[in-house]
Amino acid sequence: MKYFALLISIIFSFNVTANTVAEGYDAVKNGNYKKGFDILLPLADSGDPDAQYGVGILFKEGWGTNKNVQKAYEYYQKAAAKGNVGAMFDIGYSYQTGDSGSKDYKKAAEWFEKAAEKGHPVAMYGLGGLYFNGLGVSKDIEIAKKWYQKSAELGYQPAATFIKQYLQ
Repeated sequence: MKYFALLISIIFSFNVTANTVAEGYDAVKNGNYKKGFDILLPLADSGDPDAQYGVGILFKEGWGTNKNVQKAYEYYQKAAAKGNVGAMFDIGYSYQTGDSGSKDYKKAAEWFEKAAEKGHPVAMYGLGGLYFNGLGVSKDIEIAKKWYQKSAELGYQPAATFIKQYLQ
């Protein structure tokens, strides 16, 4: 009986309230970036792709931690490898803008397509823009129109506006 009491006291001496990704994101949404970072980082390092994506954003913006674009990119890569669509889009965007260290429209198109194929409307719009302008891909107005249309169908208003202004 005394061993049972000892076992129970040991079990309850540990913090049994594990933080979740949702709690980390809630802290960030409420402006408590440091708390969000402190919650998300161990989850990210244990392999959670949503936490990895969140930590990537926090490193990129310098919210709750020192700004570190290279670390952001590393966490985006980890999250994207596990299917996180937001990370796929952000990697594509970083290649489009040069935030990744170098501007590479071909890689931007590859990452936008990965995210677009998984239903990311802003990636569809970005991919449409690359095809419309022939950046990183062969210029193809029909493929551009297809991606803009899919983006607009998912409710992304800039795509609908672009179609109305330039493709009708």
